[in-house]
Amino acid sequence: MTNLHHAQTRPGWTALFPEEAHRYLAHTADRRPLRDIAREAGCHPSTILRQVRKLETLRDDPLVDRVLTEHSGAVRDEAASYRALDAVVEAMRLLCQPRAMMLYREGVAQAAIIKASGTGDTLALGTVALDVAAALILRNWVSTDSDAALKRYRLTDEGRSQLPRLVAARDARAARTQGAPCDLFHLAFPERRSRDRSTSGGPGSESPLIALARRRGPDGKPFLPAEFIAAGDRLHEDYTVAGFARIDLLGWDGPDALQPLYDRANQLTDRLRRQASTRTLDAVKDLGPGLSDIVLRCCCLREGLEATEKRLGWSARSGKVVLRIALQRLSLFYAGTRTQKPVLIG
Repeated sequence: MTNLHHAQTRPGWTALFPEEAHRYLAHTADRRPLRDIAREAGCHPSTILRQVRKLETLRDDPLVDRVLTEHSGAVRDEAASYRALDAVVEAMRLLCQPRAMMLYREGVAQAAIIKASGTGDTLALGTVALDVAAALILRNWVSTDSDAALKRYRLTDEGRSQLPRLVAARDARAARTQGAPCDLFHLAFPERRSRDRSTSGGPGSESPLIALARRRGPDGKPFLPAEFIAAGDRLHEDYTVAGFARIDLLGWDGPDALQPLYDRANQLTDRLRRQASTRTLDAVKDLGPGLSDIVLRCCCLREGLEATEKRLGWSARSGKVVLRIALQRLSLFYAGTRTQKPVLIG
């Protein structure tokens, strides 16, 4: 554990913070009214007020309080964003080790990650920049059960479940074109999404397919059979592993439009990502431009049906019928392929 007393808060790394923290800083640091922030976020001012109060509570943690106090404003720095993602992945991989924990004492310039051995000794695994450590706390990826001066943080179940997504997002950088850091962070941190409430990927949310699966048709059978749900879930898994940007597969109008993505997939050195990319492109190509849009939005991007209908200009309640037709075709496509085993994340 060296260089513990060198400043380790870095411009541009606040992209790691969840959306609630950015809204909190907009209100407290930038002095913006709650109503303006709510209007921009597409929610009620009381929602922003609850988020502000929650962040105020989190500031009881000296590490979070220090980072938010030293916040110097958002800086769009692509290179810093990539380094920040690398730092988060490395920190969480270290914390995944048995008996590993993150330590912080008020006044030091970095948090430390250590591992306790069975004999009572400790092994220093590395150090963590304060803004990275604060991001882990704000996202509930680490938590502490200690009120002592020396704070001990351990990886939460939520943080452990997010690590495969973070690794996939970091690996996707090799295939990402320059100038698209926001797409990378949208993949890595799903709650930092566009400010329009059209997606439902937050904690506790579920795929639109699950809600439709609960419905029954006139014959009493489920509106979406199990094989349709499985096909949508498989596309979502492949899409996530492949690391496509949000805009990569939406709005294409012909087979030639997908060729650059096929070329990019063939250049990937990671076998699993290459195979997942190819499978996703094959499925999208088989669905065609129209049906693929609703499947991608509902299954992969987790958009609600109402939001998708508005985006595509469809009449109300027509989306579920089109989605069912698209999932039927998708299930037939997967049934006709030899690669029946899906890629598992984690």
